Amino acid sequence: MKKFLRRTLSLCLASALACSLGVGAAASEALGEDLLFQDKLLNEQTQLSTNVFWSTSYSDLRTENLITYTPNESVTPVVTYGSVLTACNTISSAAKTLESQGYRVVAGMNGDFYNFGTGLPIGLVMTEGQIRGSDGGYYAIGFRTDGTAVLGKPTIKVSADLGYAVADDSGYTTQVVRQLVGVNKARVSTGGIYLYTYDFNAKHTTGTTEAGVDVLCTIQEGTLGLNEPLVVTVDEVRETSAATPIGENQVVLSANAQSNSYYVDALRKIPVGSTITFTATASSEEWNDVEYALGALYSLVENGAVVSGLPSGTDPRTAVGQKADGTLVFYTVDGRKSGHSIGASMTQVAQRLIELGCVTALCLDGGGSTTMTVTQPDATTAKTVNTPSGGSERSVSNQVFLVATSEPSDELSHFYVQADNQYVLAGSKVHISVSAVDTNYIPMDSDFELSADDGELDGDVLTTPNYACDVTVTAERRGKSGSTTVHAIETPDSISVQNGGSAVTSISVAPGSSATLTASAMYRHLPLKADPEAFTWSVSGDIGTISSTGVFTATTPGSGTITVSAGGKSTTVQVTVSKIALSTLEDFEVSDLYTKFTDMGSGMSMTQATDADHVRMGRGSGRIDYTLQGDGTATLGAYKTFSSAYSTLNFWVYGDGSGNTLSILTSDGSEEMETQAAVLDFTGWRQLSVQLPTGTVTLTGLRLTGVPQYGTDEMGWETVTYPNSTGAIYVDQMVASYNGIVDTTVPAVTASLVSDGWKVTGTILDDTDGVLPKSSVSVSYNGAPMDFDYNASTGKFTVFLPGPGETHEAMRVTVTARDASGNIGRASVDVEALGVDHKFTDIDGYWGATYADFLYNAGITTGYDDGTFRPNQNISRAQFSVMLYRYLGLDAEDYSGTSLPFADLASIPAYALPAVQALYSEGIVNGTTGADGQLYFNPGASLTRAQAATMIGRTQEKGYATVELTFTDAASIPGYAAYYIQTMAAQGVIGGYADGSFRPSANITRGQMAKILYNLM
Repeated sequence: MKKFLRRTLSLCLASALACSLGVGAAASEALGEDLLFQDKLLNEQTQLSTNVFWSTSYSDLRTENLITYTPNESVTPVVTYGSVLTACNTISSAAKTLESQGYRVVAGMNGDFYNFGTGLPIGLVMTEGQIRGSDGGYYAIGFRTDGTAVLGKPTIKVSADLGYAVADDSGYTTQVVRQLVGVNKARVSTGGIYLYTYDFNAKHTTGTTEAGVDVLCTIQEGTLGLNEPLVVTVDEVRETSAATPIGENQVVLSANAQSNSYYVDALRKIPVGSTITFTATASSEEWNDVEYALGALYSLVENGAVVSGLPSGTDPRTAVGQKADGTLVFYTVDGRKSGHSIGASMTQVAQRLIELGCVTALCLDGGGSTTMTVTQPDATTAKTVNTPSGGSERSVSNQVFLVATSEPSDELSHFYVQADNQYVLAGSKVHISVSAVDTNYIPMDSDFELSADDGELDGDVLTTPNYACDVTVTAERRGKSGSTTVHAIETPDSISVQNGGSAVTSISVAPGSSATLTASAMYRHLPLKADPEAFTWSVSGDIGTISSTGVFTATTPGSGTITVSAGGKSTTVQVTVSKIALSTLEDFEVSDLYTKFTDMGSGMSMTQATDADHVRMGRGSGRIDYTLQGDGTATLGAYKTFSSAYSTLNFWVYGDGSGNTLSILTSDGSEEMETQAAVLDFTGWRQLSVQLPTGTVTLTGLRLTGVPQYGTDEMGWETVTYPNSTGAIYVDQMVASYNGIVDTTVPAVTASLVSDGWKVTGTILDDTDGVLPKSSVSVSYNGAPMDFDYNASTGKFTVFLPGPGETHEAMRVTVTARDASGNIGRASVDVEALGVDHKFTDIDGYWGATYADFLYNAGITTGYDDGTFRPNQNISRAQFSVMLYRYLGLDAEDYSGTSLPFADLASIPAYALPAVQALYSEGIVNGTTGADGQLYFNPGASLTRAQAATMIGRTQEKGYATVELTFTDAASIPGYAAYYIQTMAAQGVIGGYADGSFRPSANITRGQMAKILYNLM
């Protein structure tokens, strides 16, 4: 047993976690203060290291995963790509393919940079000794059959002996030989000659669209490898503007007609039936025996030094480095995930790889592509070990894997022992798992004895002591063993409290309701695993009781505190036990407003308003038109009685800047009272809180009082006028409250998929109103209302999904909750499609394919007549209108009589006219004013992201949360769009780009539109 001392903790943890391959490299000047590092032997001389650092510059974590591989006969590198070079796939799917071929995938990660639009890698691709794609002049890493590697610029030159000779003026003949510009690269107008093979793209064509000369050939012998000739015979020489099909045993030489005649004429003159021989050579002989290779855009380290001039930016990164002895380091650092890993710059990754001993290193594709997979010692299939920044794996152009045999030896080598948590709050329990590993690093069955040098071991559950110590747990049998170390921390650095999954420092609970609180502990910026029993809970203020596991039950209205402590550290939560939930007086969501407001009074009338600019919560507000009467007042009658428990009336007012005074009228049954709410010297929305008289009162009306101006007439008599005597104001979401509570927080909605029960479950809780009634909750399934089970005492709900079947389309379940103050919270659960094909021919591998398919199934989009969706094409205003119209489910007949004011009405396509009529009527689209002063719709024009966000945002009811816009270009977001972007960003409906920008003036594409509409479902 060893007591922890703060100054020596890092050294203690390092010693406890060290394994045979060492841990000294984890301390990093490049990445920050080392917090946690763990090494795991995956296979012969192949180790996974997971290290966590604290960046003092960013006050956040960095998490790296790296594979240290010493070339050996048991574990060898391979490079993979999809079914063709342009077919992107995930690391996981590539790993499954290798596993189906009999390999054990020891580790793998993403490869080269690639063109997002085409999926084509920018650099070299070589598999099984064959050049699949040329290097393009970029860097590459090549692997030999013995696992050794070469890093650098291969500068591979591919020459073609075109099979005929030409004679000069002296009669001397020269064989016609041309150097190729590229192999399986996109042909450019003046590039020269390109070679295309069957596995270039999914259509098995050259993919060309401009006029050129194509030479179709049949392979006779050989493959295109380094110093290995490929021999073909010419079948046809064609002049074509279309892509040339390529058979499995064929290749095509191709040159754009705009290229130099030196290349184009050379192809034109090739005799049909002649033999062409291709040879490939690299800049150095060290590349000659390479079997697998992939490209890299940047060199990070050369001759043990950081390459200068590397691009800046803190992002997820993927890299590969080589030590002086030939050992390889396959490296990833996660990013864009605050609280997990912020990422690193290329220079920091280069410095880090030098710290790890590398003398040469290359940067592979990073950002959302950064992914690493390994097969754990106790597993037979590979799983992702890092956290991709996009939340899931991105399909990438190619991958590099380390593979080994999957055949078991059945001869015990050692035991792999691990705890479900390495760092725990002292006294907490951890589960220990043990797997026997054979000499081929395959898990096997074996008996063992499990022991611990401290704490209590009950089966596979270790209860750590109530003091700080390291506990070593060992599995052993017949001289073979394995162990792991669990670190018990007695005094954490901090404790926090969560309610419904969110951290809280204060809560509001209704009498008789319960709040299930959980505590968590942090130590050196990392979370500790902590059992509920490891914390001590107490409550003060005579407001309720709390159990030993943190369940607070409110009994008496009032204020108090809940304190939770462990190891001498504690934190408190402020608690308000409310008397009752807030009460909605009027939300103006129905057109009949006369249940509470009447025509009694004078000079005022109320109608429902639904235009987005004049609605603050929900979809409707109350428009009050007024004309001040002779006494300078206007009055609107009302009738609503309040319980004596309520002391405040909260409501929103859209002022008209008139300077008139708005008051509320109340009565206690014996006396009429007038209470000033606000002077309307403002425009736009403002939330007001008006103190109600004590006791039971009735709201009897609203009153406007003008500002008098005094003067004299021609006879000298005093006169009184009211300058702003007519106008309109708007009111919304009138709510009875108490204790000055103004609720602007949306209800907390949590939802998750329970796969084995094929259902969605979750909880709805509101900080102010507590558990909401079922009438305040709605569920939609693929955008349509759906029934659900709801417990009005606990806020828990269950939604039963249709199915499951052997196949199904993608599903989206959204749960929405509205509290008494009109605040709206929501959560969505997505179910991926299973066993169904994409609905369009051009979205395989596209990041938003699911969204396009979903909208097709929902009847929102049908795509083009040729079966394509064209996701990267800018969406026109006409197309946008149709998609939004279908999403909203509007009925054309309801708007057929709508007259449109656009000067270019005749240019609106017939298919889009009903949609434009409907959206114009609903105030969603309004056109733009041209230079001639007329209003134009511009149906064929593209929409900017800001314009689209505004129009889409107008379709949503108001009341969702908003967030501060932190995009790098937030200052350039137009004022008219800011609110809609704020609220849709808060909901996760819309986001920015990987570089942190929003690009409000950029055109929105059809694919982006599909994602937004999907997220709105």
